[in-house]
Amino acid sequence: MPFLTPFANALVRFMPQRIDESDPGQPRYLDPSAKETPIVALQATAREVLRIVDIQDEMLAGTKAALSSNDRRALSALRKQDRVLDRLNTAVKIYLTSIDPDELSDTDKRRLEEILIFSTGLEHAGDVLDQNVLPHLAKRPRRGMTFSKDSRSELNTLFDRLATNLQTAAALFMSQDERLARMLAEGKVVFRKVERDGTTAHFELLRKGDFDASETSSLHLDLLRDLKQLNSHLVAATAYPVLEQPGELLQSRIR
Repeated sequence: MPFLTPFANALVRFMPQRIDESDPGQPRYLDPSAKETPIVALQATAREVLRIVDIQDEMLAGTKAALSSNDRRALSALRKQDRVLDRLNTAVKIYLTSIDPDELSDTDKRRLEEILIFSTGLEHAGDVLDQNVLPHLAKRPRRGMTFSKDSRSELNTLFDRLATNLQTAAALFMSQDERLARMLAEGKVVFRKVERDGTTAHFELLRKGDFDASETSSLHLDLLRDLKQLNSHLVAATAYPVLEQPGELLQSRIR
């Protein structure tokens, strides 16, 4: 019995746990030894966060496809992707917060904060997809609802815009370009207008007493609000921090 503990330690040392390279939730660039050189560690972490962007992009594409699909297994697969996203985000946070702050310059500290904010924003956007959008889409085949041609076209357009904004946010994350930040922030107007118009159309159906159409319209409106919220997370995680530094960001839209 006294020899079991040293024997176990020897086994761990000479036969470490193998990393499953095929596991998408396994970090690829978070090398513990790189933390001795913070600038290298921060660059590696940024590469890992771009993997989260790729997963988010795949989730958006899959969710868009679900607008006209009745495949419940596809929705389940999308939820698994969100769990992968959460695992990578947790790994990024643990890695960054384990870097010795005394080894960081002011520039390094600012970049570390940018990475954390963007990674967290992506996680929140993924949660909107997982906890809001996907459950709403699951209602459609379960209740036998079908989006109209115009409704599906509008939602497809918003998903395409979100995919573009996601890539813009990733480029902004790497470049910190004020022009990109302004462009991304100004794009919020589109989502606000679509949600407002959708609300007006939904209440018009209710006033007409068309309750069958209003049920699908309600689902459509829920999705518009979800996509607006998702876009807001992207903007808040990338554009706002860049615009805040030169004083280009107002604290409130109220005059």
